[in-house]
Amino acid sequence: MKTFFFSIILLLAAVASARGTQPQPAATGALGAAHARIALRGRVTDGRGHPVVFASVTIKNTLEGASTDSAGYFSLETEQKGPLVLVVTAIGFKDLEVTVTPGADTIELRMTSVAKDLGEVVITAGTIEATDDRLLTVLKPVDLMSNAGSTGDIVGAVQNLPGVQRNGGDQTGLFVRGGDASETVVVVDGATQQNAFFSDVPGVGQRSRFTPFQLKGTSFSTGGYPARYGQALSSVLALQTTDLPDTTSVSLSANVAGLILSGALRNGNDGLEYFLNYTDFGPYYGLSKTNDAFFAKPVYAGVTTKWASKAADGGLYKVNFSYGTSHTGADVPDPDDYGRLVSYNLHNENFDLYNSYARPLSGRWRLLTDLGYSNNEDNILWNDTPFLRYDHRVQARVEATYQDRSHFRLTYGSEVQHFGYREQYDTLKGTFDETLLAGYTEAEYKPVRWLAVRPGFRAEYSALLGNADASPRMALAVRTGIHGQLGAATGLFYEEASANYLLFGYRPGFQEAIHYLVNYEWIRENRSFRLEAYYKRYRHLVREQGVPYTPNPYRTDFGTVDNTGYGFARGFDVFWRDKVSIPYIDYWITYSYVDTRRLYQNYLAEATPDFVSTHNLNLILKYLSANGHVFASAGYNYASGRPYYNPASATFFGDRASAYQNISGKVSYLATFHRVFAAFYVNVDDLTNYRNVLGYRYSADGAVKVPVLPPQNRSVLFGVYLSLTAFKKDDL
Repeated sequence: MKTFFFSIILLLAAVASARGTQPQPAATGALGAAHARIALRGRVTDGRGHPVVFASVTIKNTLEGASTDSAGYFSLETEQKGPLVLVVTAIGFKDLEVTVTPGADTIELRMTSVAKDLGEVVITAGTIEATDDRLLTVLKPVDLMSNAGSTGDIVGAVQNLPGVQRNGGDQTGLFVRGGDASETVVVVDGATQQNAFFSDVPGVGQRSRFTPFQLKGTSFSTGGYPARYGQALSSVLALQTTDLPDTTSVSLSANVAGLILSGALRNGNDGLEYFLNYTDFGPYYGLSKTNDAFFAKPVYAGVTTKWASKAADGGLYKVNFSYGTSHTGADVPDPDDYGRLVSYNLHNENFDLYNSYARPLSGRWRLLTDLGYSNNEDNILWNDTPFLRYDHRVQARVEATYQDRSHFRLTYGSEVQHFGYREQYDTLKGTFDETLLAGYTEAEYKPVRWLAVRPGFRAEYSALLGNADASPRMALAVRTGIHGQLGAATGLFYEEASANYLLFGYRPGFQEAIHYLVNYEWIRENRSFRLEAYYKRYRHLVREQGVPYTPNPYRTDFGTVDNTGYGFARGFDVFWRDKVSIPYIDYWITYSYVDTRRLYQNYLAEATPDFVSTHNLNLILKYLSANGHVFASAGYNYASGRPYYNPASATFFGDRASAYQNISGKVSYLATFHRVFAAFYVNVDDLTNYRNVLGYRYSADGAVKVPVLPPQNRSVLFGVYLSLTAFKKDDL
């Protein structure tokens, strides 16, 4: 029955795609009744009179539109009468709005070009930006979120970027360039997120907590990140929330797994955004079988709000609040003996409140302040044994930036973070409180348009450890021509030991990594190429001495703990994107190679960790029909097999699983019903139902071999998005 239903879904998606290849009018009534339609014809050119190819021409506040052909001509029909506002957009040109009258002669529209090359040099080594306000943007937030398989999770979408390990769904977090999940920090508006992901069931990777369309920008650093950030050996994912909403709106999203009610209220210089979410995976898992034995399907409920106010002096104040609760339960492999199952029943509550204020000061100075508080509580029954985890964090930041036109920028900043953890399993208790102080400065100097230099320095002090560190950093970029530039970066980066050690009285010192990166970036006529090579050396990693190896992440017997661990990671990443070679097609390809080994934690010997794939390949393809009503996306993901521990093997982590492969697809159909905008969509993950095996675990005596599987094989998610105001097609 499920196979039949899945076939019907694919058939409907194919029909929608077929319809999208021909110009189709949007339905304007519940029955799509036909009315007299008026033709609009025109031509779009640039400042020299040359045709602008594949420009999008739409009627404002509707989904009626068309794309220009190879000669710049377009044609569309509408039922609307009287003057209309046409919105014309094209990559490399400023957006154009012009009022026209239907039925008139051929409309001539002229667009103004923006810079199509790199222009002034920009430092990019180690960083991929996805913002709405950077001229040289290679990726934007909607590029990440509209990918097939991302299912609305910004971190899941980031896994398609170069340098990121695709973990297959059995682990939570971002794994970057040979680093484990603890080596990547997620920050929102400058505030560190202590619980960036939902609390997990062992062996089931969790999505991030962030509402994606509250974000206006994403800066993802795979190494050599700026001095304003710390406590991350590998990577920083910096997210920026939107400022004031454009207008008042309300939207509803419903799919087989839940409901989301969202909206915005705009009143002059004040704005409020809200998101109410309820998710029940019961119906979803009924349609798409899971590989996990849930006795309580995951249920989430939450609210997220953001209030923003803009002052007359240009200052902007934002308050972000979120609260969420969840419950899930499953029979999972016993971490001490993978040959048997134990029950794991989790109730979670999470609270976040963050404030930020930015304003210009006298002269060329600008002030930024952040203040935030968060807490998280997990109440767990593990085979009827109570297990409580609680943590909280308070943080504040003050930063001042001096900008001398476009040639020189200087930033000073300081921050304080206080956080604590409490944990109790039956009668075993652990606790610690920590205060981290940090100060930093960074300058960026461009003596000429083709050269930029960015030295930085960060100092940190741990009250818990009584230790301080100093982190010098340096980055530079040299323009090599109209379209290309070279970049390089290096620096020292530190990170405390994980909470697992600090909870039970161990006090190892800071762990250390030094990064070396060099890259080349080329951008021309909506094609982008990026190649980056790196070497990362680890020192003073936490190591456990005098205990046997066990893959149990919940172990508490650490033996003697010190900082004698070490390791390295080296490799290169490739990124290619092309928006113009194939009509209506936007695609990109990423490839990452990593060679890494380390001796840390309870490893018996230096080895490639079990979360690392040597090769990672992603192919993303997106299609928007000529009439703008059908959007489709497809993705292919490949990761070479990960090492796993075999107690019978003579080589530690010497065995490898088979390669991970996944094909995903997404189709959306956009329509208008009496000023209500609708998008119907279906997303299919693991389209071929490929049976991935991510590794193996063994029973305590080694006699039973248990495969590690992804949470699901083929899965289908379908739903509808409704909005009472116009929305961007890219939002889907």
